[in-house]
Amino acid sequence: MEASGLKSLSQLQLLMSDVRGALKLWRFWLHLGLEDILKQYRRSFLGPVWISINTSIFIGAFGLIGSQVFKIDIQTYLPFFCVSHVLFLFISQCISDSCQTFIGSSAFLKQTPYPKTAFGLRVIWRNLLMMGHNIPIALIVLLAFGRLDDVRPIPFLFGLAFTVVCAALVSCILGALCARFRDIPMIVTSLMQIAMFLTPVMWNASQLSERAQLIVHVNPLAAFLDLVRAPVLGESVHPYSYLMAGATFLALLLAFFTVFLQSRRRLVYWL
Repeated sequence: MEASGLKSLSQLQLLMSDVRGALKLWRFWLHLGLEDILKQYRRSFLGPVWISINTSIFIGAFGLIGSQVFKIDIQTYLPFFCVSHVLFLFISQCISDSCQTFIGSSAFLKQTPYPKTAFGLRVIWRNLLMMGHNIPIALIVLLAFGRLDDVRPIPFLFGLAFTVVCAALVSCILGALCARFRDIPMIVTSLMQIAMFLTPVMWNASQLSERAQLIVHVNPLAAFLDLVRAPVLGESVHPYSYLMAGATFLALLLAFFTVFLQSRRRLVYWL
């Protein structure tokens, strides 16, 4: 039993060493994330600008329809929906791409013993770059509707940093699980399609009855969305969002240590 405890301690030290190594190799995963974007739009005339074009068309089209469907003034609805869509797109894409964290990096992992968590950071950095192409759309909409002065940058950056840390944990957890169980990516894809409608992106939680708002309070995606969206719209983050986000972070941290301690040595053999 004592030997087992020493073995677990040794594995924990190796895991922490892996995380430190990934942070030291920041140039490596920053370059890989940027290269992913460039490769996706290579030989395209507009390149990554297509990201902004697609997003702006969808926001403009649905914003006009959504204000009529939900009977909300366009001056209120369009800034809300635009900011919600841009931020939720980042969160959902981080989760979806996490399924390929290690599968998509198998060529690197099979050849050189890189820190495995570096590839989780690669996924998050890539999606931050993609969100960066959509941020100007949100800023233009806020400026057009006179809401730009409502933005509170410091709370927004705090919420974004906390969301990025949790997304990095998700990237490593799902990446390891999907490398072992190849059906999980399809399950995640299906769940994210449902989550789009259960998260207040197109609709506002205040439109629901008090009982129905329980769906929002127990939804981790809604909590993280509120953390980053409320400061942009000049609103206060709901107390439930802080509680849910904090509880989710602790759960992810526990899952990260549990999954990685079990899978770190076997990960290459699953690819």
